[in-house]
Amino acid sequence: MIKLKADYVLTMNEKDEILLNAEILFSNKIIDIGYNLPGESIYLGKNSVIMPALINTHTHLEFSKNKTSLNYGDFITWLDSVINSREELFISCKGECYKNAIEEMKKSGVCAFGEISSTGNDLKYLKYSPLKVVYFNEIIGTNPAIVDAMYQDFLNRVNESKQYQNEKFKIGVSIHSPYSVHPILMDKVIELAKNENLPIQAHFMESKAERSWLDKGEGEFKLFFEKHFKNAKPLIKPIEFLEKFKNTNTTFIHCVYANEKELEKISQLNASIAHCPVSNRLLNVGKLDLERVKNQSIPYSVATDGMSSNYSLNLFKEIRAALLMHTDLHPKYLAKDLLKAVTKNAAKQLHLNNGSLEKDKDADLITFKLPGKVKEKELIPMHIILHTTEVEELYINGEKI
Repeated sequence: MIKLKADYVLTMNEKDEILLNAEILFSNKIIDIGYNLPGESIYLGKNSVIMPALINTHTHLEFSKNKTSLNYGDFITWLDSVINSREELFISCKGECYKNAIEEMKKSGVCAFGEISSTGNDLKYLKYSPLKVVYFNEIIGTNPAIVDAMYQDFLNRVNESKQYQNEKFKIGVSIHSPYSVHPILMDKVIELAKNENLPIQAHFMESKAERSWLDKGEGEFKLFFEKHFKNAKPLIKPIEFLEKFKNTNTTFIHCVYANEKELEKISQLNASIAHCPVSNRLLNVGKLDLERVKNQSIPYSVATDGMSSNYSLNLFKEIRAALLMHTDLHPKYLAKDLLKAVTKNAAKQLHLNNGSLEKDKDADLITFKLPGKVKEKELIPMHIILHTTEVEELYINGEKI
């Protein structure tokens, strides 16, 4: 057993309690948290912080080799560059590339991440990751003539990844988006997820181009599909797409252009959203309206997305960007929500038993120090986001990583 003591202990429990000069006792699970716990404690020093380890719900590590290969500033221009560079980037990202990506997340206090895998080629690099992984095998494809072949390839990848499931490696499924997956494939994948109780992720309403295409079959996507595919047309309406996810644990990624009716449907589904602010900014698509999301009682996480649309996998940098980008929200209250977004909200999205410091939760926690004393307790979350980039210690299942 280990007992740590810090000046500030953020529990992220239901009451979002912040305990001053408190202790946490744990082995592989959290045994207790509070004051005067049994045993000798290790005091972490002046202005020290203990809080749940962070969770990066949505990544594409297959693109981790990208630095300057892709075109930012416009969604369709970026998408064209992804199609042109995708194979080269995938081939060039091998063992060291994945190791560096995981190391960057680890240094920023990430204990777990959701990985979207479109090929399965990353499995050999991630199956023994020191961090917890929820491995989302992704389906993509619109050609009805080869639906069975595409699904069988997907199923083969799912079955291969199942072989490596353990306390640190879980699986999920991903439907790329309503414009890139045939409805028959959607139904098959969703049925699989329901039968095996797997979490689902799906990109939804990331860009204005997607909005115009799915609503009217017009806009920049019309030109894009005419360029890359013949006789393309929208295969499903947005609300029809969302309704398919009834009775599932689904996280919709981005949702920048989701309208009020669609947000209401996401709320009715008890689904959630993953917000990727830096990605949205670099692709110049706008930003998620967090006030509308909160008004609909939709829980959200914050994630880095992949290096295809980001400069970093550091989750503290990501929530700092969110804090500064959402200028319509009060920073003190937004900071509190952002810490929830990368801890307990994220844990629920990925079906993980962590994200808060409570009895019987996995002992996944981080320690670090603030540069000075925080006089107002309510400002602690904001100062954590402003002043933290890397952590001192990361514990996963009670083990120092």
